[in-house]
Amino acid sequence: MKRRRNSIVKTVSILLAVGAVCVMGCGSGEEQSTADGTVQQESAAEASTQAVTEEFTVTYYDSDGTTVLKEIAVETGDTVEEYEPEKDGYTFVGWFATPQMSHAFDFTQEIAGDTQLFAGFVSYAEDTRAWYILGSGTSPVLLESGWGSVIGEAQTLTKENNAEANIYTITLDLSEGDEFQFAINASWDNQRGFGYLDTASLEGVEYFTNAGSLGDADSKRSNIKCAVSGNYTFTLTTYPAEDIYDTDNANYTGENKEAFNMNPYDTISWSYNGEAKTAAAELTTDYYIKGAIITDWQDVYTDETKFVNTDGIYVLTVELEEGDEFMFTSLVTSGDSSSVGTEYIRYTNIAEDDAESLSCVTGTESANLVAGKTGTYTFTYDPSTLVLTVRVE
Repeated sequence: MKRRRNSIVKTVSILLAVGAVCVMGCGSGEEQSTADGTVQQESAAEASTQAVTEEFTVTYYDSDGTTVLKEIAVETGDTVEEYEPEKDGYTFVGWFATPQMSHAFDFTQEIAGDTQLFAGFVSYAEDTRAWYILGSGTSPVLLESGWGSVIGEAQTLTKENNAEANIYTITLDLSEGDEFQFAINASWDNQRGFGYLDTASLEGVEYFTNAGSLGDADSKRSNIKCAVSGNYTFTLTTYPAEDIYDTDNANYTGENKEAFNMNPYDTISWSYNGEAKTAAAELTTDYYIKGAIITDWQDVYTDETKFVNTDGIYVLTVELEEGDEFMFTSLVTSGDSSSVGTEYIRYTNIAEDDAESLSCVTGTESANLVAGKTGTYTFTYDPSTLVLTVRVE
């Protein structure tokens, strides 16, 4: 019995030793042999880092935003295929990322969650409107335009002879800094601005930027600003049967409704044809104050509202009432022709560390300036640095 007991003790000791080894090395993954023959253990944490594939639902909707045309399951990281649905009496023009058709869906994006696409359908109606480019800048056509004060042959788009589509084109030189939109008259009815561009860049180069507008407006009514000088051809494609109106705008009325005409399907495409055919005009730029009280928001070009240019530094001394909201506009002159420029001086032109200037005026959400008190104000502007200083007595 004693010898048997010793045998049992030995067996238990061996099992305990093996158990100890397992406590130290087992349960942490599979064994892996290295080049020198030693054994490494793959940790459980490493084994658990394997990616878990998720599956998301991609839903293709009709233009009403509720009728489902197609529904598919897509694994995370995959892209979806584009297809062309059919609808009696309508032409399919593309897939959009929002039910408002505000921008096209990007089929190169990887799916990372449930996704909705909205079909754009249009019906054909002849567009009998004439379209023009309106703007300002140093290029000949826009300098003459003067924000629509002149509409002539040079500003008129040519309509193609096409019984199935309304396609307008214009080829012209643009200079860096020029701003423009397309519209049907000098009142800027039916504006087609930056939000209608199908792209603003080409091969990684940004050719156009959103220059905004003087008032509150969405991107579709924002000015298009040229970032690269050159010769361009623009193509405006319109679908007048799909025109809508921004009736929620506080300034909308039945009489001025064309100022709030919009279209989710109209597009502006463009091509860059190389360097400009004509040189930019030689311009003289002057600056003027424009405000709620001082000019009733009218452009007033007088000696009392004009900055005085001394060796490239512009200075204006003027009386302002407390609370008057104002800004500064530019007037460009080439020879005997003058037009409103594209440069505006606002609250954001004051340096952030200029405590004295910032104590004289405040700024609005639209970056207009507001007089802090009634008094004599002196404004100094350096166009080379775009910095404005303010002093008040």
